[in-house]
Amino acid sequence: MAEGCTYDWNPLTTAPLNSQLAGVLAGLVFAGMIVLISVQPEPSHLPSGVEPGRRTEALVLLVGSFLALLMASFLFGVAAGDTVCIRGRTMLLSAGGLLGLGVLSMFGGLCWLIDQYDHESRRATRVTLFATYFVGFIVIFYLSTTVGGYVDDVGGELSGQLPGWLPTIINYYYLPILEGITALLLLRSLMYQYVRRPRAETSEITVLATAYVYVLGVMVAGVIAIQTTKFGADKPITLGYFTFATLTSIGAPAVALMMQLFALPTGRSAPIAPARPHDGAGGPPSPHSE
Repeated sequence: MAEGCTYDWNPLTTAPLNSQLAGVLAGLVFAGMIVLISVQPEPSHLPSGVEPGRRTEALVLLVGSFLALLMASFLFGVAAGDTVCIRGRTMLLSAGGLLGLGVLSMFGGLCWLIDQYDHESRRATRVTLFATYFVGFIVIFYLSTTVGGYVDDVGGELSGQLPGWLPTIINYYYLPILEGITALLLLRSLMYQYVRRPRAETSEITVLATAYVYVLGVMVAGVIAIQTTKFGADKPITLGYFTFATLTSIGAPAVALMMQLFALPTGRSAPIAPARPHDGAGGPPSPHSE
């Protein structure tokens, strides 16, 4: 129903393409999950003291990516065929956030997979981390543009009821998010430097917390989509629901994005401890030996 919308910038025209994109990416992520589960890792021959990346972290992030992309593809498809323009635009809020987070989580899983084999210099891991951070910044500005256009178009139909602080939050919310990401990265650097906790245990905790945040984000998107069906051409959107949909559409992805970046590998080379001698090789000489 994109032809029936009179907005200057109408994202409903690209909803079918975004639905196909999210569906294809979800299929690729699902295939990667199957390969990761079916292929058994070979015994590690790493030097003593070097901890390789773990497949569990990659698998958890890929599951979150698959769930987000699958839900995004469904919401994009529903929005593309909706007969009410405002309802379709509201669904695009949740779908756009899930698409961005699904792609970001896919890059996060790729970081852990590369970290599993890049156990010496970590150069490949650092390059992938840089690409993931760049994707995170793109997701932030993508959400800012999508939600900002929604507030300008749909909020203008509330006939002056829109609170003045809401557009200000939408237009500048990415600034505290960028500051929060910087603070989180600094906190993670200090934590890995001073907290005496095994690297595997720390990464497992952060990745599992990120997975729970992703599940909550998908649930919030589902609530927004279900509540949107109550509005139509004869029942306009209310100010309370408009504010709820707008704030949750930027709040939930922002929290998930920061948790995702916090759960990535550090990309630092682990210190190599002296190799342990084999049994009997480094012990005291036998009294019977010459």
